[in-house]
Amino acid sequence: MLLGSISATAQNFIDMEKDTIQMQEVIVSKKGKKLKMKTIRLMGPCYSPEPFKDADEIVTLVENVPAGVLESVAFYFNGVFDTKEELRSRASFGVLIYTVDADGNPAKRIAYDKKALIMDEKAKGKITINIGGLDLPSHDKLFIGLVKESGPDMIEDLFFDCLCNGHDKYKTLARTSEVAPWERRWVCAGMRVDVSVVLR
Repeated sequence: MLLGSISATAQNFIDMEKDTIQMQEVIVSKKGKKLKMKTIRLMGPCYSPEPFKDADEIVTLVENVPAGVLESVAFYFNGVFDTKEELRSRASFGVLIYTVDADGNPAKRIAYDKKALIMDEKAKGKITINIGGLDLPSHDKLFIGLVKESGPDMIEDLFFDCLCNGHDKYKTLARTSEVAPWERRWVCAGMRVDVSVVLR
C-alpha cells in the first residue's frame, strides 16, 4: 500500500478458535492526514491449498467489517508448501467484492478490479491490492475473492491458501461463470484474506 507511515496503536482480537479472525487497528499517515485503519485477517492454525479447479470465481464471506472506506485486500498463496522454486505457470486474477443478501449469499457486485494479480515467477507468498482509489464504502458483511482471467485450466504449481477447517464459521462459494449458480466450496473453509478499512 502506498502509505507514508504506519504505527500500531492498539490490537483487538475476536476469539474464534485460536484467533482465526484477527482485527488490528493502526494509525496511518496518508497525504498529510492521519487516519485510523482497521484490518481484518482470516487466519488459522493450518491452511489447505485451493487450486482453483472447476471454478472461475471463488469468494469468501467476511463478517464484522467496520464502517468506512475499503483500502486494500490481500491474498496469500503457496503457504502450504515449503518451496523456493519460482512459479512456472502464468495466470492473472481479478479481485471481486460482493454485498450480501438476506440469505447470506452474494448479491450486488460492487468491485471488479481486473488483472489485479499477475501470477508469474516474480509473485511471492502475499499480494496486497490497493483499492482505496475506488472509494468503496464498506458493509458489515462482504464476499471477497478472485476470478481467474487467464491461465491454464489446471495450474499445477499455484495454490491459494485457505483455512483447513471452520466450515461452521466461514462460507466460501464458487461458480464456473458469471451466469452459473453459486455452490459451496467444501475444499476451502475460507480463503486466507486480509481486508483493510479506513475508518470514517
